[in-house]
Amino acid sequence: MYRLYNPNSGEHFYTANFVEAKNIINVGWKYEMVGWNAPTTGNPVYRLYNPNAGDHHYTLNASEKAMLVNIGWRDEGIGWYSDPQQSVNLYRAYNPNARSGSHNYTTNYGEQLSIVRAGWRDEGLAWYGSNTVPLDNQDLILKELSDGYKGIDEVRFDKIGSASRKSWLYQTVKWSVPLAAEGRVYPSVMVAQAILESGWGESGLSVKANNLFGIKKGNWTGSVYNAVTAEAAKVSGKYRGYRTQSEANAGGPTQILDLNKDQYYWIVTPFRSYGSQQESLANYISVLSQSGYSDVRRSQASDYKAAARALVDDIGWQYATDPKYAASIINMIETYNLQALD
Repeated sequence: MYRLYNPNSGEHFYTANFVEAKNIINVGWKYEMVGWNAPTTGNPVYRLYNPNAGDHHYTLNASEKAMLVNIGWRDEGIGWYSDPQQSVNLYRAYNPNARSGSHNYTTNYGEQLSIVRAGWRDEGLAWYGSNTVPLDNQDLILKELSDGYKGIDEVRFDKIGSASRKSWLYQTVKWSVPLAAEGRVYPSVMVAQAILESGWGESGLSVKANNLFGIKKGNWTGSVYNAVTAEAAKVSGKYRGYRTQSEANAGGPTQILDLNKDQYYWIVTPFRSYGSQQESLANYISVLSQSGYSDVRRSQASDYKAAARALVDDIGWQYATDPKYAASIINMIETYNLQALD
């Protein structure tokens, strides 16, 4: 199910039709990636259109459909199907102040909470998506719906075996490129860090807190999420924490550890929690805009390799303590040709 957005009207539009998706993108709608996967059979979800407001509505409820048709909405038939196995929740929210785009549908509960906090009404579950990921059009959509971001067609999406990871990376690239330009950082480094730190958006921290970069609380005044994380000793000496990850997961009192330089240990620490992954990407730019990271930005780093090394060198502030961190970023960039984004 392709998800698209009209920046002029504020409407989100959802369609299973690849050609329909391409056509409305060509007239100015923004492509927001695959919203969810729908089964080919199941309980029908009806699609309706309000010609006066220029708005679409989607519902699993046949009575709601009939009521809307009676007051002037056009019945556009069955848009897709809801999974009878109820595999993936689709949440519905309503904006009472909007004329067009008054409803939003998402599988991302973090997104649902974020817009409800902003004043939308939580209308609960709309229908259900499927766990089955169709392979048809996955590469085609990535190739044909690029809207001109430099180098995006050169990224090696073909090296990614998972369709869901392809979709996640494509959306992350589309969000990251303009943010990186604003923050004067290399988008290749930004995207590679997001992959590494979040495990392709699948880590517990990224799923439960939308934190793609492992950014700890620091001076953050927003919500936090406590999680176990590995650290490498900066110098030989004593550190407070746990010797193994399993000990950290089990909880209990921390220990005083006598460690050598670069030896790993584990701690439980608060991380920043975001309303969406896009918010995490924006906050990453804010963090790297601090003076201590000036050697990471384009003004001082000659290329992505220099920027990656600056994240862990002894000049300025260290982003990571892992001595292999820079090499991992560079390897990730070159494996998927992310440097084409720079």
